[in-house]
Amino acid sequence: MADTPAGETEAAHTPEGGALDGPALAAAFEAGATALIIQRDALNAINVFPVPDGDTGTNMSLTMRAAADAASQDTSSAAAVAKGAAQGALMGARGNSGVILSQILTGFVTDDGATMLDGDALAAALERGRVAAYKVVSKPREGTILTALTAAAEASAVSAADGGPASHVLTVAATAAQEATDRTPEMLPVLKEAGVVDAGAQGLAVFLDGMARALRGEGAASAADLGEIDASWIGATRRVHDDGEQSGFCTEFVVSGDALDAAAMRERLSEMGDSLLVVGGGELIRVHVHTATPDEAFAYARTLGTVSHEKVEDMEAQFQNLAGSAEPDASPATSGITVVAVGAGPGIEELFMSLGASAIVRGGQTMNPSAGDILDAIKNAGGDATIVLPNNKNIVLAAEQAAKTLGEHIAVVPTRSIPQGVAALIAFNGEATAGENADAMNEAIANVRTGEVTLAARATTMRGIDVRVGQPIGLVDGELAFAGEVIAEVARDCVRQMLEGRDGAIVTLYAGEDEPEDAAEALAVALREEHGCEVEVVAGRQPHYAYLIGVE
Repeated sequence: MADTPAGETEAAHTPEGGALDGPALAAAFEAGATALIIQRDALNAINVFPVPDGDTGTNMSLTMRAAADAASQDTSSAAAVAKGAAQGALMGARGNSGVILSQILTGFVTDDGATMLDGDALAAALERGRVAAYKVVSKPREGTILTALTAAAEASAVSAADGGPASHVLTVAATAAQEATDRTPEMLPVLKEAGVVDAGAQGLAVFLDGMARALRGEGAASAADLGEIDASWIGATRRVHDDGEQSGFCTEFVVSGDALDAAAMRERLSEMGDSLLVVGGGELIRVHVHTATPDEAFAYARTLGTVSHEKVEDMEAQFQNLAGSAEPDASPATSGITVVAVGAGPGIEELFMSLGASAIVRGGQTMNPSAGDILDAIKNAGGDATIVLPNNKNIVLAAEQAAKTLGEHIAVVPTRSIPQGVAALIAFNGEATAGENADAMNEAIANVRTGEVTLAARATTMRGIDVRVGQPIGLVDGELAFAGEVIAEVARDCVRQMLEGRDGAIVTLYAGEDEPEDAAEALAVALREEHGCEVEVVAGRQPHYAYLIGVE
């Protein structure tokens, strides 16, 4: 089915009675993947930031392509197809939108071995997918793909209760997802300012519409069906999907035991804080919670089993107080610890390896690696315990998905830039345990500010800054901060802002593949003279960015 021409989908007519058998469900998944491929560029156009980005359309289409290919391997029953799709998406998930899509597909998986999927089962699958998707997002925000998914699940439940066949239930769900997507600008001001809907929500609507069309025996919609999309539009900035301000302590840990009850843990931990995520069940549960009393959360968890991967973000003193009463970390000693880092550029890769990384996954902006790519790197690294540094905001969820697949001895330190990744590796301690290293790395990256200097990929106006295509622009901590005419001047503007209130800071310039060595050295001299600070130059030779800048 992977060779189906764009714009065409294999028929997915439902058998008599309106339920989907294995071949029909596989064809529907294939149609959903095809729809995302057709609409990929349109989805990218409404998501692209004025710098090269991970691209929602690309990430969702590649994720669903992997899911559809895996689903077609065994079409003996609807259950077999669902299992294949979920596993394919798990390994093929790229970017945050791809990871969320993979969680939606897990909702289709059941243990009953059902040969058919009727309207009731389809509605139940969407609801399970909704629950799973919300769980992987640390702080869910409305006006995103989650909003469209909730609308789809609720509408499908009503349709199924009325006795609707699978094709009608999915049609109703797709319509509801699109209607919710159309409302996303009213929920997120940044979308309204940009004049676009949320790209992830639109991607989900496209996916469900593709499946529904196949079940009705229709071809996929054309890209024009989304309406005219101005290439200069920008989607929601990444800050919309950030966690934002957090109260209390960001606390994480893993509990290993027998017959662990995730629901009971969720109920008890909800009394201690918010932004709660309890993932897993049975023998292994991973917990994330924002709480004012992390020691209480740890104490409760120890009544249920062995606690490992303890982390209290940015609160070293509090964590040390807890450590006195904590059980020994379950992670192996450092001699068996490996570090997997994501990065692009020969100089960046060489630097990571020299600082102790065991394996490099090539990727970053415009080329987010899949969860499967990261999983392969973890396995090839061969450690008893592994720490993963994603080094990009749009790769963190994929890294966490890969880590979850292998279990408790894999920790993801959520580095969101190359400078943060370098700081994390510098903090690595050969005498410490895996858990202690993860804590130290999290503390180190909290003190790093990141600047990025590149050429604008799109014309736009953001935060009062007018940007032309191809104009040098500077971002500070992920936010557009400057636009200018000369790359070096924009870089100096970024450093000036990053150094505010930071006496004795160290500046590191990572020069890109097209930036001459003498230009980078001249910039370093100018910064030393202007600020009297230490400035280091690294030939990162990374694509897309003339300079990556770290200040710590």
